[in-house]
Amino acid sequence: MASVDAHLRELAALADERLDERTGSSPEDHEYREALEEMRALGGESAVDRLAADLKRSIRKSETLPQEQSVRSLGRDVCDENGIEVSDDSWFAR
Repeated sequence: MASVDAHLRELAALADERLDERTGSSPEDHEYREALEEMRALGGESAVDRLAADLKRSIRKSETLPQEQSVRSLGRDVCDENGIEVSDDSWFAR
């Protein structure tokens, strides 16, 4: 299990590798840190690992950085699949 910081470094490295001449923000600026930290609070490290894997898969597939709504949707999917309740004030509920 990797830490949030390690996942962010991996996401940034993957984005640099896969997204030629990408424009826009780094994964950190796409609120990925907030998403990963919220996932850790809701479901622990294994849920963080799963969300990070889904984000990496999305980058590889679409060759773009998932935007905020996509990140929220991926997070809700991880929660649903693992029986994790998402409260109305959660970052993923917005």
